[in-house]
Amino acid sequence: MKIAGLFNGEGFVAGLDGADQTVSHGRRYLLFILLAGLFVRLVNVLTASAIEMDGVSYALTAEAIARGAFGEAVRAVFPPFYPLFIALAHFFVGDWELAGRLASLVFGLLLIYVSYLFFKRLLGEKKALYGAFILAIHPYLVRYSGQVLSESLATFLFTATVFFFYRGWTEGKGAYVGVSGCFLGLTYLTRPEYLVFYAPFALLLVYRKRFFHTFLLFSMFVFLALAYIGYLRFETGFWMVSGKMARSPFVPLIMAVTNIPAVIYHFLAAVFPPFLLLLLVGFRSVDVRFRTMSILLVIFHVMSLSLVGHSTRRYSVEFVPFLALFVAEGIPAFLAFVGRFRYRLAVAVGVCLVFIFLPLTQAVSVNGGRGLHKKAGLFLLRESPGSKIAARLPIESFYAKGLWINLEASCVGLHECNGLLDSLSRQGARYLVLDDRIMKGCPRIKECLRGLPCIADFSDNKECVSVYRLKNE
Repeated sequence: MKIAGLFNGEGFVAGLDGADQTVSHGRRYLLFILLAGLFVRLVNVLTASAIEMDGVSYALTAEAIARGAFGEAVRAVFPPFYPLFIALAHFFVGDWELAGRLASLVFGLLLIYVSYLFFKRLLGEKKALYGAFILAIHPYLVRYSGQVLSESLATFLFTATVFFFYRGWTEGKGAYVGVSGCFLGLTYLTRPEYLVFYAPFALLLVYRKRFFHTFLLFSMFVFLALAYIGYLRFETGFWMVSGKMARSPFVPLIMAVTNIPAVIYHFLAAVFPPFLLLLLVGFRSVDVRFRTMSILLVIFHVMSLSLVGHSTRRYSVEFVPFLALFVAEGIPAFLAFVGRFRYRLAVAVGVCLVFIFLPLTQAVSVNGGRGLHKKAGLFLLRESPGSKIAARLPIESFYAKGLWINLEASCVGLHECNGLLDSLSRQGARYLVLDDRIMKGCPRIKECLRGLPCIADFSDNKECVSVYRLKNE
């Protein structure tokens, strides 16, 4: 490949053998991109130290679905759609954690392909390949495609929602609007906070006086989501969009306003700074209707997320795929600009480091501390499977196939050791798992366990996890 081809204004792919060959061999390039995306995601799956915190709830809900306890699944904190796919994957792999990771992996790869199809329709094949490559190596898309979390599925569903809605809105086709409403309903059944996006989509339709299309959009929600909301009303006595809402109520309006800067910061971090630069370069080149829709969605996202009082990059990653369209549009202009420099080889190396290798270094999430909790759980699985375990995290009980007792909650208001041990005894706890964080939050707990046998210790350079046998066996 000629280095000059990298900076000819046509981009990296065109530099291989010319634009004509790019078009004729687009599928070959797409296959390479999908394989690259699969590889980095598999690395993330294989290097995972332990199941994610929310992943425990998802896996247990999936287990309830698999044994036919649908009422228990619907009553769970999180909606049941992602656990449904974990239950399906479990038929093939037989392990709940691996099933969750594979479900996320599949939808992470489907996201790349579906986004490519839309990018190709709007920007052409060359820029579609750019966009697909960005999604294949985007650090947070890679990371969540290998975790037992709903982000991968929710991102796929919300991206499909945006793409179908844009086609229906710009082409005046009600069928696409209805399909987008269906996908948004499924997104709600995956991540309930995305219910708010019916509002901006409806505003865009009403502005153009497409009232029947607005009806189609909402009818899909009524069909898919109303039964779930009704069941929550029956179980809790309150109208709410998810079971998690009872634990995370809205914050006061004044606090919501002060949360906006943090939400914006995490949103920009989710896009990832190097890609954010390309997004700004390509923003004005994208169709004004797509820009309008994107701005409106981002505004609703920031405002709604500021109301819950807690924001991380994880809550904004669903916006990355359709914003990657701006990134793909900005790549040719950026390459044309850097192509003006004299030392092209050095510039090419710098571009690869910033836009390829830097994202990949952020793609793998390693949490060694939770790996120790997994080891403790597997030890208890061999020692006494199915036991009740008092611990700060539910990870030990998940791997031990037991029941979790929240040790942190039991330590609240601890005045005497006998009170803690009696409380754990009444709850039927047979084992207690101690880690550094619980000892910091409850300094006296080590003293309370002085007379109890420590049957296992797991440690690394950062943390120590100990397993104690309680006397109420």
